[in-house]
Amino acid sequence: MALTLAVAFAILGIFFPNTSPTRHPAPFTKEPVQTVGPLPESVKFSAKDRKEVNAVAGRFIATAVFRLHLDDSYDLVMPDFHQGLTRKQWRTGSIPVAPYPHEAVALMKWKLDYSYRNRVGMRVAFLPKQTAKVGGIVYAIELKNVGTTKHHHWLVSYWTPSGGSVLSNAQRAKAAGPPQSLKPRLGAGWIFVPIGGLLALIVLVPAVLAVRGWLSRRRIDRTYGGLSS
Repeated sequence: MALTLAVAFAILGIFFPNTSPTRHPAPFTKEPVQTVGPLPESVKFSAKDRKEVNAVAGRFIATAVFRLHLDDSYDLVMPDFHQGLTRKQWRTGSIPVAPYPHEAVALMKWKLDYSYRNRVGMRVAFLPKQTAKVGGIVYAIELKNVGTTKHHHWLVSYWTPSGGSVLSNAQRAKAAGPPQSLKPRLGAGWIFVPIGGLLALIVLVPAVLAVRGWLSRRRIDRTYGGLSS
């Protein structure tokens, strides 16, 4: 049956290669082929730039991410990062910055992701306290160097979670559910049922064997009792 259906579908595919009533011509154009541009050339992340970038990133996290002193974080990001929000609206906390509770942080680490001319990307990892109700997570942050060569400063242009979550002990316990009791669900009296059965077998088996032996001897005595040596 399966072979018959396979042959039938193959024949239909030959005679009816396209069941759509509408033909869609290939979108050929005379426009030049669009190609993805090469990545910018990496540059050395100098100690001076590292110090400045770390300072701005640290202040951004301590204010915008932790939702503390939000007014200070307004000037730490690129203008397009505001997404049209005024300083007063930014102060409300409804901002395009993924938050993280500062009270849950046990350790924070970051490392360089890339370093281009006037642009630096890093990965920031939050490791939670063991009692935290949130897990750890890794964020991607980018900062741009703006201003003139002599008078420049770094501003945050990008901040988003990038995965790599870590569960705290409290989250692991919640995911595992309530602890399961190791106590038997049946009453204590049920424990003696198999034990009683085992004791009964120990007593009855020898008794049954003894009775069977006695009956066998009786039959032998009746059968051969008349034959004396």
